[in-house]
Amino acid sequence: MAEKCDKKVVLITGGAMGQGRTHAVELAKLGYNCVLLDLQDPTDERFRETVRQVEEVGGEALAIKCNICSSEDMEAAFAKAWDTYGRLDVVIANAGIINFGYTWELEDAKVKAALAVNLEGTWRTDKYAAQYMRKQGYGRIINISSVSGLKGTEQLATYCMTKFGIIGLTKTLALELRNTGLPIYCNVVCPTKVRTPMCETDTYVDFVNTTMGKNFSSWQEMFDDEKNPGGIKFLNPEDVTEMVVWLAESHEATLFTGREIVVDRGAML
Repeated sequence: MAEKCDKKVVLITGGAMGQGRTHAVELAKLGYNCVLLDLQDPTDERFRETVRQVEEVGGEALAIKCNICSSEDMEAAFAKAWDTYGRLDVVIANAGIINFGYTWELEDAKVKAALAVNLEGTWRTDKYAAQYMRKQGYGRIINISSVSGLKGTEQLATYCMTKFGIIGLTKTLALELRNTGLPIYCNVVCPTKVRTPMCETDTYVDFVNTTMGKNFSSWQEMFDDEKNPGGIKFLNPEDVTEMVVWLAESHEATLFTGREIVVDRGAML
């Protein structure tokens, strides 16, 4: 293992773009080195841009191609992070996918894919985070769920079942870690819809059109709708990042564990 570096270290799954990018850049501004895990190769243009932005604000980025569905990949990635920096202050289980379909129409492949990435991938991230944080004696684990982990959403059975599961996992791990007596905290952020590449697809626009009675021709038009009275409200990735940073950095966030932090622009009302 390398000597413990002076700067704090955050590990982020799904770190190549979207919310993973904004989490990394904002924490780098606060003095963190960033370990970025993603299915994308580090040579990918989007991944390289995230690394560039982290370095531009003074952070160091360790970019690792990693499949969170593989225990072998995840064990190796966490070991590389530990061997490089000697510490893991914060771990953010951010990676996730979405697919659509009425419950009675779903086929095994869609269900298995969502379970593998969203739920099992988060469990695997939490597993290794807990192992290393127990070794060092402290840490903060931040899982990313959704408001669809708190309520049913038509045509989102796979997304809902996995995001509900992440909340149950968070509460269980938080309890287990509390009972070790170590200052290791595990909480979960539940955002509403966010402007990320996940929403920039024709299938997402079709989902919104059929479930919300809209007639958008593109995701750009969908995002622009919030300018209209009663339009659909999206968060920016930075909105979620602000809450993630607060959970990672603040003293106040050590006063609770196992809690859902809802960032919803009133969607749950």
